Amino acid sequence: MEMKAGQNDFANWICEALQVSVGETESSYNYDLEKLGVKRILLLEKDNLASIIASLASMTEVAETVISDPTCYETLVREESTFPRVRFLLRDDALKIEDGDNAIKYSLSAPSDVYLMFLLYKISEIASPRALLGPMPIKRIIERRGEEDIDNVFDLLRRCLHRFLTLRLESSKNRLPSEFEKFSWAFLFQLSFNSGVALVPQRHLEELIRTSRIIHGRRESLDKVDPPRRHYIPDLIYHYQLAIGTDSPFLEYISYYHVSEHFFESVFNEDLILRIKNKITLPDFSYKRKKDIGVLIKDISKSLQIRNERITFSEQEALRLTIEKYINLEELKQKLYEYDESLIYYYQQTKVNFSGGDEVNLNVNDAKEVINRLSARIYKTRNAIVHSKESERVRYIPFRDDRVLVKEIPLLRFIAEQIIIKSSVIVS
Repeated sequence: MEMKAGQNDFANWICEALQVSVGETESSYNYDLEKLGVKRILLLEKDNLASIIASLASMTEVAETVISDPTCYETLVREESTFPRVRFLLRDDALKIEDGDNAIKYSLSAPSDVYLMFLLYKISEIASPRALLGPMPIKRIIERRGEEDIDNVFDLLRRCLHRFLTLRLESSKNRLPSEFEKFSWAFLFQLSFNSGVALVPQRHLEELIRTSRIIHGRRESLDKVDPPRRHYIPDLIYHYQLAIGTDSPFLEYISYYHVSEHFFESVFNEDLILRIKNKITLPDFSYKRKKDIGVLIKDISKSLQIRNERITFSEQEALRLTIEKYINLEELKQKLYEYDESLIYYYQQTKVNFSGGDEVNLNVNDAKEVINRLSARIYKTRNAIVHSKESERVRYIPFRDDRVLVKEIPLLRFIAEQIIIKSSVIVS
């Protein structure tokens, strides 16, 4: 792969990720951990770093999270589990399985040194390397695992990136990336089938850093969180917690959608009752005239549908009314701008390709138009996710469409957060 960075860039990215200071001698970079509250300096030999960068440069970037050469293939994977069984069981070890028939060695473990540098290189193009790390203070990570177990700066990085796993394939004969990919999928299925552990490829960088970017500016340190001043609807908190607790874009999107869905029936009924009241109180309306009653019935019928002998209503209309009631569009736009200002232009210019979700220009002064298009974009995307029959014209394909779906998640998360807060009550 073509490298657009040198040794000093990589050395500084390590420094930025760990939030430590770095000194330099003729032969090494010296990382001082004193800022972390640890009196220790970790050395990184320049020759070692140069060798790792050269190895990375000789590889092909197959995808955003996949690197390969003719005899090696390494891809990022995530565990779809409430409790991270694989990470807990492996700790610092690797699961190694050898296939003598196909001359392939499989290794499931923390990222290799080369892959760590690949991650820093790719993340630096879109965000600070610090976004890769979780909220736990690095000093606490060191204390929990033991300072004596950290031999070098790469070991410390692996400790801090403990949630990342890679699947590494090594072959005795040259193979194409497409061949390696088939073997990697086969291995992940074999592991899931026999252990009940769901491991899936983590294909897109945005999935790795979106949470860190969202909480930027909020209370990252737990001891700085203020006591609550409001009471919230428990059902909404359940869905919200499920959303932020998953690595699956599919589940995250649907969980945020459920927050708004909670109010569909009530806001729709409120709107329908208000329209009926307005209609029957007009000075030219008479309950004695069949024509007036007929117009009223026709108006109500447009809003309601009969399915399987049950009266239902338009969910997209209910979503529109919910957004209209709870969402401040300027506040929503500001949140998106702070998270990633390019998203505002992206929503304006780009349909959701797997769902046909409408473009939304959040800068338009016509709030009604914005809300109409916003609800259409969200609702069509939700339908494409939920209704994934092969015959469906628009549908979501897991993993393939995640790159697109992750761009929709910040929009829905900020809407869900506004709804939760606006529907809360201040503690008296």
